Amino acid sequence: MDIKKTALTYNFDGDGNTTAITVSLSGNDGADYLNANMSITAEDLTDGQTFDNLTMKDITTIARAKLAKATAVKE
Repeated sequence: MDIKKTALTYNFDGDGNTTAITVSLSGNDGADYLNANMSITAEDLTDGQTFDNLTMKDITTIARAKLAKATAVKE
C-alpha cells in the first residue's frame, strides 16, 4: 500500500518548545483504506535527535515506523 503524508502539525508548550509532532498518513490499495494520525514524542527519538534537528523526511520515517509497529499483528 502506498502511504502518503497528508499533514504535519507541531505542538508547543507555553514556552514555545516543541512537545510533539503529529503526522497524518493516508493510503489505499483497491478497497483497503488507511488513515492514521501518529504523534511523535520525545520518547520516539533516538540518541542525538531533537525536534529542532529533524528533517521532514526524518519525521515521516519515524511516523511510518510507529504506524508499522502499531498495526503489526500481535500473536
